[in-house]
Amino acid sequence: MITNGNHTWKQLTLDFNKELSNALLQQHHAAQFIALAGRYLIPQEADDSNTNMQYQADREWLVGNVLSGGMRIALHLPDLELFTIDKFNHCRSEIPLAGKSKQQVFEQLKQNLSDLGLDVSKFRKELHYTLPDHELDKNAAFLTGDKKYTQENIFYRHNAEIIISKIASNFKKADPVRIWPHHFDTGSSIPVGYNANGGVSKSIGLGWAIPDDMIDEPYYYLSFWSESPVGDFSELPAPEAGEWIRTGWNGGVARHSDILKISSAGRQQEFVELFFNSGIKILSEHFNL
Repeated sequence: MITNGNHTWKQLTLDFNKELSNALLQQHHAAQFIALAGRYLIPQEADDSNTNMQYQADREWLVGNVLSGGMRIALHLPDLELFTIDKFNHCRSEIPLAGKSKQQVFEQLKQNLSDLGLDVSKFRKELHYTLPDHELDKNAAFLTGDKKYTQENIFYRHNAEIIISKIASNFKKADPVRIWPHHFDTGSSIPVGYNANGGVSKSIGLGWAIPDDMIDEPYYYLSFWSESPVGDFSELPAPEAGEWIRTGWNGGVARHSDILKISSAGRQQEFVELFFNSGIKILSEHFNL
């Protein structure tokens, strides 16, 4: 178990319920302002990585990519405050989101960036993907809610950063661990095969995801992609923790509800590590990676 300061696994204790879901969705929608800055104020990358962000455990921030002049947009998760920070992590402007609509936040952020000397002539509030319907898109105001639900959601992100970074560090060519604004997952990708042109032909994805159409609770995932068909996972032996999704998707999951069955932080982390390590070993052996 990692036990160094901000790299300590936080024990999860709350069943995923409506209150936790609401707090998570508030964070998801708040993070879109970071994505918008990346979309319109940073040159577009083929993989859309200009819109992603990373979690900084010491400040409980989601931080976007570098804008003009070394500025970045950061979201302080505990109280949903949006900061513009300089290259020294000094706050140059801030916007408390609670009580404000998305339109109000966008207009204030645009003004703040302009005041700091950034060219915001191309800044827009339209996303290039669709999020599920939410009252925040109907002029409702952001809410911070009960702190215990906000904090549990921060524990999700904190733990995901720890465990995925640890697993990815075992592979020299693994992508940096990042949070992707569309699905709001924390993840990395490991290239494990290349084609004749030098492009990636096979990869393993690992991450933590919020509830979606496949799983109705938070979960860790391990997936396998290949440019040639691989079929389903019906012939794979079961991982030592978690489960394979046998049809419709090439991957496995460790569900939040299964993690909650474990009564200590150390053993929760060991369970998730076992899911990833045993799953990667099975994929490597089965597909000759």
